[in-house]
Amino acid sequence: MIYLLVTAVLFLGACQQQSISKENKTTTENNKIHTVKSISNIVPYQIKAEQLHTVVGFLSEVDLLIIEQHQNREQLVRYNLETGKKKILYTSDDAIIQVLIHPSMKEILVQTANNSESANVTIITVAGKILHNFNVKSQEISLVWNPNNTNLVGLSAFNNDFSYNSYIYDGSKNKLVEFQSDNPFWTWYSDNILWVNKMGNNPLNGGTLTTINWRNGKVTSESKQKIVYVSCFKQSSLIVTMDFTKEEFRYVLEKGNKKQEWTSPAVTDYAQWFVPEVQWLDDQSLMVLLPMENGKIDEGEHPFKLVHVSLNGVHTIGQSPNYEQIICSAKGTLCLSGNNYETVISIKPYEKKKWLVVKD
Repeated sequence: MIYLLVTAVLFLGACQQQSISKENKTTTENNKIHTVKSISNIVPYQIKAEQLHTVVGFLSEVDLLIIEQHQNREQLVRYNLETGKKKILYTSDDAIIQVLIHPSMKEILVQTANNSESANVTIITVAGKILHNFNVKSQEISLVWNPNNTNLVGLSAFNNDFSYNSYIYDGSKNKLVEFQSDNPFWTWYSDNILWVNKMGNNPLNGGTLTTINWRNGKVTSESKQKIVYVSCFKQSSLIVTMDFTKEEFRYVLEKGNKKQEWTSPAVTDYAQWFVPEVQWLDDQSLMVLLPMENGKIDEGEHPFKLVHVSLNGVHTIGQSPNYEQIICSAKGTLCLSGNNYETVISIKPYEKKKWLVVKD
């Protein structure tokens, strides 16, 4: 009996250990992010010029979202860079004006219009299921999706006379809330607070940081001035100010009581300071293009370098003879660049390959 009892205990222990081992293995596999092993394996996507609308961005480290035009209908297409397979996620009979992918990679915002007097906004899952839909009267709208809360979308709706109305769409209540703002362009700081860079008469002097609580209308002026760019993501923020003495942009990345600072030569584009949009990554680090010398980028060739920035430091990845817009995947394994985002960039190692082939 004692022998049988000991044997049973050892057997159950072994089974339990095997079960735990299988669970850990499954968890590890589920948490493993699938990435492109080499851009040489990427399958080029061929499309006719009249069918290409826009390359929107990354849905994963290997999947892209593309807007295509087909026989008076427009489609959202998911394309896998490794397999070359594509899947239609959403089809619209109305013109698609713009599409946003939420940083969570779980939802997609689609703005459509069937007339010049209003805009329709639909939010879907990455599988194509419709979650929200609302309409705003406007000639043109500016959309800012809260990066931490998919239920909150900010809108500035412009009229013919350049006046505008500011709204927050709260998906949790399916409600459009109007609030007052003396600037139609802002960024999310938290679920309640918006950051506004309030400019004076001369935009080259930079602006003053102002906060708006859209729920109660409270406006607060901050002490930070000479600001030319602001951005927030999760618990991190980035503020770029102008150093007129050294003709430099001064970047400050902050998270809690930690910060990382760096500078770059200041450049203009059509008589305004030009700070390329940063690409936030999941871990709250970022990718950004930095000019390598002062000047006016609208006057011809101007070198830029691609850098990765975290609280641990600033690291150069590669450089380009001229500015090209970029969008990066959430983990930062790949970026796209070019007028149509036709070039894919591998970060480690730094390599480029044309993945989009547009035929006449």
